[in-house]
Amino acid sequence: MTIDSDSARFSQALRSAIFWPLGVFFAATILLVVFIVALLSEVTWSTHSYEVLAHVRHCENLLINAQNNVRGYLLTGDQSFVTTYQTDRLQAENGLKDLKVLVSDNQEQTHNAQDIVNAMRSWGEHADILVAQRAQAPVNPDWMKLGATLSEQAQRSFEQFVTEEEQLRDTRLHRVRRMKTIIAASGGVLALLLVVTIVYQVRRQMLELAASYRDALKTIEQRQAALARSENDLEAQKEWLRVTLTSIGDGVIVTDPEGRVVLMNHESEWLTGWTLAEALHHPLPEVFKIVNEDTRAVVENPVTKVLIEKKTIGLANHTVLLSRKGDEWPIEDSAAPILDANGETLGVVLVFHDASSSRLAQRSLKASNEELEKTVADRTLTLQQAVSDLQAFSYSVSHDLRSPLRAMQGFAEAVLEDYGDKLDERGRDYLGRIKAAGTRLDRLILDLLSYTRIARDDAPMESSDLDKIVRDVIAADSRLQSPAAEIRVDGPLPKVLGRESALNQVVTNLLGNAVKFVHEGKTPSIRIWSEERAPSVRLWIEDKGLGIAKEEQEKIFNMFTQLNDSAKFGGTGVGLAIVKKAMEIMHGKVGVESTDDSGSRFWLELPKAC
Repeated sequence: MTIDSDSARFSQALRSAIFWPLGVFFAATILLVVFIVALLSEVTWSTHSYEVLAHVRHCENLLINAQNNVRGYLLTGDQSFVTTYQTDRLQAENGLKDLKVLVSDNQEQTHNAQDIVNAMRSWGEHADILVAQRAQAPVNPDWMKLGATLSEQAQRSFEQFVTEEEQLRDTRLHRVRRMKTIIAASGGVLALLLVVTIVYQVRRQMLELAASYRDALKTIEQRQAALARSENDLEAQKEWLRVTLTSIGDGVIVTDPEGRVVLMNHESEWLTGWTLAEALHHPLPEVFKIVNEDTRAVVENPVTKVLIEKKTIGLANHTVLLSRKGDEWPIEDSAAPILDANGETLGVVLVFHDASSSRLAQRSLKASNEELEKTVADRTLTLQQAVSDLQAFSYSVSHDLRSPLRAMQGFAEAVLEDYGDKLDERGRDYLGRIKAAGTRLDRLILDLLSYTRIARDDAPMESSDLDKIVRDVIAADSRLQSPAAEIRVDGPLPKVLGRESALNQVVTNLLGNAVKFVHEGKTPSIRIWSEERAPSVRLWIEDKGLGIAKEEQEKIFNMFTQLNDSAKFGGTGVGLAIVKKAMEIMHGKVGVESTDDSGSRFWLELPKAC
């Protein structure tokens, strides 16, 4: 059994000993209040009956006064009796209206009150006639008898009402007396029951309370014994922790939640120049002074940062620890919060070590990297110069080769024209082959010149109108016009960032291939459109030609690659290499989507012009 459970039992018993009797008392009080409220209600209704009776007596007296004033006027003819009669009658009628309001909750009495009103109205109307007759002549005795009869009816109505109300009053008074008796009896019984219950419950709860108290005392004694054993174990753990920290090769400093030193191992004492006895309870910045190795600026204390952010942090690079003895130690460290089970910070542990060796290695590595970067830069510059020279040389060679080649073609054509009839069939065939080979070599040299020219082009990128370029290329080549080919441009095409000359070459090469590589006897059909792929634009050129096998699609952009019979379709294998080089120079992309015998879709992608 734990102290918590014993404490709970003790508290529960104490609450039961106090609150249970209070609950019984409260319930009895509520019951008495209910009885008292019922009694007050009956008293109120009894009072109401007295009020009704007093009111009806007052109205009855007013009626009697009115009747006496009428008689006095009939006997004497004195006009003052008429005035008093009218006043009493008006007050009696108003009083009867109030009476009806007072008894509106009782249907029978409301009916009796209406009978009084009717009887009084009948008598009043007859009295008005008698008064009017008396003013002119003596009153007829028969009319006097009728007036007496109506007056008696009114009196009987009053008596009927009073009788009913007195009976109602008596009934209510009887209920009041009975309720008083019930309250007195109930109060006595409840008081007796309350006393007995309280005594019983208090005695029972006190017995339970005493038992719980004894159990709690016993548990406390057991807990104190266990606490004493735990304290001994804790001291042993503290000693084990101290020995462990002392044996660690890194420096370790532990602080309290305020950032004051509470523990240091031997390595931290050696590096800081402080002993634990000297540093104990000192703020960490006094013991652990760190600056930037290059600027000598004071570095923010890591423990302060950990206490604020409550997370593990590390020191910035190039941090130096200033020893109390004047030594400087390049260090690397980290600091972490010490948290309890509720996430509250108990302190900070700082772990650091001498980083002199690693700093020396870093400096050596940095020097090596700088030297390597210089070497790479020098070699890159040499390579760029070599490439530039090679491109210039290849351009010059390609250009210079055309002169002897044109001479070779010219002489072969002259021999055929001037001496063709003197040569046999084999001789003419040899000269035709020489001419055809020269023509093919000339196209190859022209393609190589185009490739080199594009590779050497360093003109700035500018806004280029794709729509104009495509339509100009189509207009300049009869092979791309109807009826030789069917070309549909879904435009207008957008503007892109590029070089107009290079784009003209790219479009020319792609459209030339599209009308060249088709099935025999079939008219080339080409569709050109664009789509935005922010921030770029992709231009599509789709044909219905021979198509390209999937495994060959990466090769077709290599130099001198030809997938089809060159004797049948011609070409040098350089056209698509020119397209790829041009797109690379313009920081664009090129690709193809195709399958055998289903045509091809080449695409170009370049940044969209603003």
